[in-house]
Amino acid sequence: MLNTNKYDIQDTSAKEKIRTGQSFLYRKNGYESMVIEFRLKEAVCGEALTNSLRQTLKRYFYLTQKMVETDGDFYLVKNELPVKLRHSDTLIPLGGVEANYHLIDINYYERNLVISYHHGLCDGRGILPFVRTLLYYYFSTKESQMMKLTGIQRSSDLLLEGELSEPGYVELKSAQSDTLPTVHKKGYSLPEARCQTERIKESYRYEVQIDSDSLMSYAKAVHGTPATVIAYFFSKAIQEVKGNTSEESVVCNMVTDLRAGAQLENTHRNCVSSLTIPYAEDRNEREEIQRYRERINAFKVAENMRNELQKIIALSDHLDTFPTFEEKQQVLSFFETLLSDTYILSYIGQINLGEYEKYIEEVHTYSSGTRGLSIEILALSDMFFLDIMQSFPEDRYVALFVKLLAAEGISVKLSDPIKYRVPKDKIRAV
Repeated sequence: MLNTNKYDIQDTSAKEKIRTGQSFLYRKNGYESMVIEFRLKEAVCGEALTNSLRQTLKRYFYLTQKMVETDGDFYLVKNELPVKLRHSDTLIPLGGVEANYHLIDINYYERNLVISYHHGLCDGRGILPFVRTLLYYYFSTKESQMMKLTGIQRSSDLLLEGELSEPGYVELKSAQSDTLPTVHKKGYSLPEARCQTERIKESYRYEVQIDSDSLMSYAKAVHGTPATVIAYFFSKAIQEVKGNTSEESVVCNMVTDLRAGAQLENTHRNCVSSLTIPYAEDRNEREEIQRYRERINAFKVAENMRNELQKIIALSDHLDTFPTFEEKQQVLSFFETLLSDTYILSYIGQINLGEYEKYIEEVHTYSSGTRGLSIEILALSDMFFLDIMQSFPEDRYVALFVKLLAAEGISVKLSDPIKYRVPKDKIRAV
């Protein structure tokens, strides 16, 4: 058990109110954890991991705060209780007594190292620096030396500019939109999920491994990126299964980072939106993948990103007009059973641990409970790892996706289905 009391955790202030992460805080019975799981080539050493976590929390002290609710709003405050490092193969609810009210949890068993975090605290890009530093210190014990790696924040390093900033308080003077974000239901809904009317208790996950060299080679040949190539072939797979049964287009909802638009490149808080990319089967692969890339580049224009962030801020401002938790929860109740047409794709990024990656066999990131289909991507230097999460067990989309990649000479491997459940938080347990 690691005590973080000696670290300089900032006191609560008005700026500690959660704003851009509010959509994850008003779910019925809590919101499921997000998980990053590393499968190492050797068994995890508990003593080395304990020391590594102690060093890492010196730098990322702000991730040891807890969340409290006052008049329907959630605030991050100092947590006097220690972070637990658990030798266990089970996940526990975040924000409750089991986790000492923390919003992160680290457990290990056999060759598996698992980091759980609450999406209301940070997003995938926000947690990655912590994950990299933890692994950096851990693998340094294997080498008996501290290898110099670019982008790794050590325990003695100062905070980066804007690292603690809440994007929901940024003044976006050039933003043009105060419109609340809306959910557009114009795409094709997967029939397996369309009939589901409630948030599911258990999800199904397929693990896909794609060889980096073959994927990058193909992407370069068609002037694409790994994300656009994956999005294109998954949309194509759904379209081929769908056929002409519906006039609605297959749509990829690509999670897109807004940090550059907010001029907060280093913030750990939630700062993402979603770009809808419809599939057009009348174009060839090269044309379609290039169009995907052009749409992403257009979306990432600074003014547009500011407008997207302004919509998130407008939603937070709108919630401020409701005085109770119950009223705010009602406003956001549509998230409970939201079905994104057609699927969601999120590329979190590269692990970027250089020579230390030789100790890692696989990396996965996932959650549970969401209707429909979503894809999370993390990458090592030699492999892309996709976790395809579904609210239904059928593999026809993912199986065809893998077949289409293989037909293009892209080396790919598909796992058997994994039925699983990630615990919901206890941040408002009474």
